[in-house]
Amino acid sequence: MWKRTQPKIFMVEDDRNNHPLFRKVFEAAGFAVTIRRTADGDFIEDVVKSGPDIISMDIMIGKSGADVERDGLEAGRLLKADERTAQIPIMILTNFFVDEKVQQAKAFGAVDFISLQGHAIATIPEIFKRYLDAPRKFIPTHPLLQQ
Repeated sequence: MWKRTQPKIFMVEDDRNNHPLFRKVFEAAGFAVTIRRTADGDFIEDVVKSGPDIISMDIMIGKSGADVERDGLEAGRLLKADERTAQIPIMILTNFFVDEKVQQAKAFGAVDFISLQGHAIATIPEIFKRYLDAPRKFIPTHPLLQQ
């Protein structure tokens, strides 16, 4: 699907401690990486400016007591409701794993729900690349999204 030599990923991750690690593994896999801590404010405008091929969304934004406008599920629904960003695939990448949240992500159109606890971090960019290489043949890692 993507034709660039370097696919672009827009990551929403509130834990700053994860930023260097995510940047390192995704850049090593060939991605151009943009990371944002929240989906607040001019979030949609930032996504549009970045022009990503795919979005990685944490669902528990602000979990450490930070006051945020929206969590990752609300941000995903917002992205899918805007014609400028509706076609950008979204993968949930999170430590939080509850079937209800997976169903909510599926309902707005997330293409996968990846648990950080269930994957070696170095293997995660390959899941994103597999999707970008063949979206129609992609099989989500999460069983509830395979249905």
